[in-house]
Amino acid sequence: MPLVFTVANPGKSPVTLYLMGRDPTADFQVTDDRGRKVWSRLSGQVGIAPLRLFPLEAGQRLSFRGVWNQRSDTGKPVPPGTYLIRAVLLTDEPGGLASPPARLRIERPSGR
Repeated sequence: MPLVFTVANPGKSPVTLYLMGRDPTADFQVTDDRGRKVWSRLSGQVGIAPLRLFPLEAGQRLSFRGVWNQRSDTGKPVPPGTYLIRAVLLTDEPGGLASPPARLRIERPSGR
């Protein structure tokens, strides 16, 4: 399942984002209907996360892409059910800058 997260500055003035990492980075996180973590794109990754000031000009956008193969962090196919997908821009704030959750209903296990 392709995932896309876009952060935009719709204002008329630039804003400065305080981002973690050399390049702007976003995580995609999936939870089940009880709020338990199922999958995270960055799960198990260790990285150096220096703070970086990132100017976002008026009208500028940052887009991030990822893919969820409907498997848990352990590699097992997830069962049918309702899942919430959230994108998180890694910032200096704990928890980052999170998108509103998108609801996804899986009717049958993926064959992958």
